[in-house]
Amino acid sequence: MNKVSQLISIFEDIIAIIDVEYHIEILTDKTLMIHVTDEQKSSIYYAIANVDNKLEHIPIKHIPLCRFITLGLNKKSSVTISSLEADSDTNQTMIYCIQREIGEGDGLIEPQEFPVFIKASWGRDVYNIMSAVTAAMLINRQIHDKLNSIKEG
Repeated sequence: MNKVSQLISIFEDIIAIIDVEYHIEILTDKTLMIHVTDEQKSSIYYAIANVDNKLEHIPIKHIPLCRFITLGLNKKSSVTISSLEADSDTNQTMIYCIQREIGEGDGLIEPQEFPVFIKASWGRDVYNIMSAVTAAMLINRQIHDKLNSIKEG
């Protein structure tokens, strides 16, 4: 399974716990766009980019004017993980960390940390998991309260 397919699989696992209509459009082998239909039928675009990798291959011409969210394992990214823990059964939990405000007005997401249980089927690519959690959180600001209900199965 390639990285984009794995990311879609993780996102669909997470987004299944909330009721929202969405459509995923694959732009390239490293880029996808998630279209979400909300109650207001409004369009707000976010680009989520792994800044630990070079950004030169992002197809900017396919991405509408958007708010840019950076993620990576560094102190400058908007989103990172503060720890990764494994238990004796090889289950993993990461502490997902939003280091600075994302969005604005009523849609503002404050800096925060919360645990995310990592299903074995998600693989071990923390960038994909951070991306999927970030995308889900942009759709539902309270997703972190529901993430603990995601378990193997």
